[in-house]
Amino acid sequence: MRKWWKRIRLWVLVLLVLAQFVPLKRTNPPFDPAKTIYALHAVPANVQAVFQRSCKDCHSNETHWPWYSHVAPVSWVVVHDVNEARRMMNLSEWGAYPERKKRSRLEAICEQMDSGEMPDSKYTLIHRDARLTEEERKAVCAWADATRKVLAAAPAGALARPAAK
Repeated sequence: MRKWWKRIRLWVLVLLVLAQFVPLKRTNPPFDPAKTIYALHAVPANVQAVFQRSCKDCHSNETHWPWYSHVAPVSWVVVHDVNEARRMMNLSEWGAYPERKKRSRLEAICEQMDSGEMPDSKYTLIHRDARLTEEERKAVCAWADATRKVLAAAPAGALARPAAK
């Protein structure tokens, strides 16, 4: 029986070592700073601080790739999560979104802040400083709601830049 456990452990070790050679793209695509959410909307300092601390690593093209994002199999999860998050909402490519999608994403920001879905628990497990207080969640949600309403009231194609609070 011990002989089998040794073989199993050896194979697991071999597979983990081989997994390190599976290529993954950890990219930060170039972007136009004039098309970021910060350039197109007045984002109050407290909300921008939340985005920078708790959202930027997954929802922008400015991801900081920590050491564990280079170690399989954890790297597979990290790369997948970042790619999925960017696909859902990318703060760096905000200007490329049609107005309807911007309003939808702003509504989703508020919903996910209210429900506690975001920031993702896997992320906050390691990045404790990314955890949000109830006050921070409410501030982001209030900003997202106000910005969404301004966008909804603006003429089609007009860029709205509400005043920062």
